Amino acid sequence: MQQNAVYETGVVKEVLVELSERKAAAIAAGVDPERIVLDPGLGFAKESEHNWELLASLDELATLGQPLLLGASRKRFLGSLLNEQGNPRPVMERDDATLAVTALAAAAGVWCVRVHDARGNTDAVRVASAWVEAKP
Repeated sequence: MQQNAVYETGVVKEVLVELSERKAAAIAAGVDPERIVLDPGLGFAKESEHNWELLASLDELATLGQPLLLGASRKRFLGSLLNEQGNPRPVMERDDATLAVTALAAAAGVWCVRVHDARGNTDAVRVASAWVEAKP
């Protein structure tokens, strides 16, 4: 799948186009727009830098007008970031990084995250929500 991680005009632009086309196709097929959730596909045909670009562009993805779903939990790009002496952090040791992504995603208005550690991520969402709600 990584051989498909080629984006001629930029990952954010191309993912926006693809999601927009998929949304239009679903609506044309009779799917109620209220039932459509969009997922930018973190980790799928994307290198680490692509995933970070998408995460940094959640506001642009939100312009499509649908709830966003992210699946960053324990992904390879987190293991690469937490590289220790040339070795990616093992999968089962990536939950703290997942919590950080979850909190930031929640603060950015992401509708849902797919995670392995539900309790810890629920706490992260609660913290992020309280933070956002406390802003003047």
